[in-house]
Amino acid sequence: MQRRNFPTQRTDSILLYGFGLALALSLAFNSFLLYKQSRLRSNNEYELGTSAFPVGYVAWQQQLSDCKRANQQKDSLIQRLEHSPNAPPGKAITLQHTSPN
Repeated sequence: MQRRNFPTQRTDSILLYGFGLALALSLAFNSFLLYKQSRLRSNNEYELGTSAFPVGYVAWQQQLSDCKRANQQKDSLIQRLEHSPNAPPGKAITLQHTSPN
C-alpha cells in the first residue's frame, strides 16, 4: 500500500495550533474574570460584615414582624369566630380558607 502525502498537512497543523492558542487565551481570560469576581464578592462580604446591621438583616426583621402581626390578627379572628353567639353550642366550627389564586 502506498502512502500519500496530501498538501493539507500544513494547514491542519496551523488550524490545530490556532485552536490551541484560542483555547489557551479563553482559559486565561476566564481565569481573570473569575479572579475579579471573587475579589469583588469578598469585598462585598467584608463590607456587609463590618456594618452594624446589614440591609438584608433589617429587611428580614421587618418581614418577620409583619408575619407575626398578620398571624396574630388571624388568630384573633379565629378566636372571635369560635366564640361568636351564633355558633351552635358544643359543636366545633370548621373554617374553610379560600385561596386568592
